[in-house]
Amino acid sequence: MLHQLYQGLVKHLLGWLAQACRATEIDARCQRLPPNHHIQLFMKGITSLSRLSGTEHSQICHFLLGIIIDIRLPRNLASFRPLKTVHGLLDFLYLTQYPCHNLETLLLLDEARALFHNNKEIFVDLRIRNAFNLPKLHAARHYPSMIWTFGTMDNYNTEYTKWLHIDLAKDAYRATNHKDEFTQMT
Repeated sequence: MLHQLYQGLVKHLLGWLAQACRATEIDARCQRLPPNHHIQLFMKGITSLSRLSGTEHSQICHFLLGIIIDIRLPRNLASFRPLKTVHGLLDFLYLTQYPCHNLETLLLLDEARALFHNNKEIFVDLRIRNAFNLPKLHAARHYPSMIWTFGTMDNYNTEYTKWLHIDLAKDAYRATNHKDEFTQMT
């Protein structure tokens, strides 16, 4: 599920911000970030990156709000709206990662989602999007009820089975003669 948020929604958000605030300005702000022991710096910027991992998206989320805090928008539109949009999505993202939830945290999750949805229209006003018919965005609507019903999002993590699958596939490959291995492994 977190993969869905990082690789889906954050990826879209970065693209929208690059169009809204000019990619060169966002990259320049990334280059001016001071060294920090806890975050990865992207000295060439973030807008030209492709094939980002979830970890890299996570690192970008750590400083994303800071690099757009006073950025100017075309046509002098209010710069607080993309800021609130990013704030809402990041709060939602971080709240979903809580290892334990209660009614209060689920209400905060709904508030964060509402903050994002109440301000996302800035990207329509800037002619970057026409609509927000994204399945991953729609799925986020169901996160609070899914957490309430099935438990925290770490219960949805597929990393464990992914690594088990990789280990089992490597063991099976090693047991072959490395010629026409697919039929030997299945």
